[in-house]
Amino acid sequence: MQPKQLQYFITAYATKNIQRAAEKLFVSRQGISKTIRELEQELGADLFLRSSKGLEPTDFAEALFPHAQKLLDEYNYITGLNTLAKQKENVITIYALDNIVKYLTADFFRDFRTLHPNTILSIIESPDEAALNALLAKNADFAITTGPLDNTVFTLTPIFYTHYCMALSANHPLATKERLSYQDLHNQKIISKGRAFRCFRDNMEKYILGNGLNVDIFAEITDSDVALKLVKESNVIYISYDYIATMHKQPDIIWKMLDAEITGQNMYIVSLKNALPRKICRDLQIFLLTWLAAHNKDKIIL
Repeated sequence: MQPKQLQYFITAYATKNIQRAAEKLFVSRQGISKTIRELEQELGADLFLRSSKGLEPTDFAEALFPHAQKLLDEYNYITGLNTLAKQKENVITIYALDNIVKYLTADFFRDFRTLHPNTILSIIESPDEAALNALLAKNADFAITTGPLDNTVFTLTPIFYTHYCMALSANHPLATKERLSYQDLHNQKIISKGRAFRCFRDNMEKYILGNGLNVDIFAEITDSDVALKLVKESNVIYISYDYIATMHKQPDIIWKMLDAEITGQNMYIVSLKNALPRKICRDLQIFLLTWLAAHNKDKIIL
């Protein structure tokens, strides 16, 4: 019994008409009739009573139908898994910090696809620790995240340096200052990525809360569009990176660089140190570095 036989039987059973079944399956009516007769011979029983009015399922067909449907569903499921399994060799999975995809733009994906038409880039935006855990679990080929990282476990390739910066509405009292320090955040409402991100936790603990500064954490969100809407409408300060700022230049939003001992972090493409990368993964890393430089995205200019 072949899947094609099951499909032809199920369609004929549903339509009660050879011609309609043939039209639905885009085959000839002769092909439908021949296949169903072969199935009847294999099973040793008639499946339909044929007349000028169409097909009438026999009792045997009534009993067979739910089992045939289940068998065909299982077959389709298994072949679907096989298709996904085959595709896996052509998929590069990258866990990346928020807004990295937007920073790369659609051009990056189109250009890569032009060079590698059979490769699928699967980008998953996630916090830094989730990205590194995906690497350790071998659920990802790369992570794109900030440092510092353990270089005994991970191979780190810097792709650009990103500065800390802050967004304010143009009418905010601090908007006239050339640069903002952590101390300027005292008694202010702030928005940032949130405690799911190591950078947020480290800076909050060491430079803000650890220094006795009082801040009102208005929200913790990664959506920069929503964050900037709150900057304009609720007069909060959005703590972010300059690579995000480059994508959000608006006349009523002022971006200020952070005046601090540590002004930012390197952004890396990260892989497992002892893993042997596939050739397509090596090609992707070379392409990323070359593409960023060619499009002036390897250095952030705010």
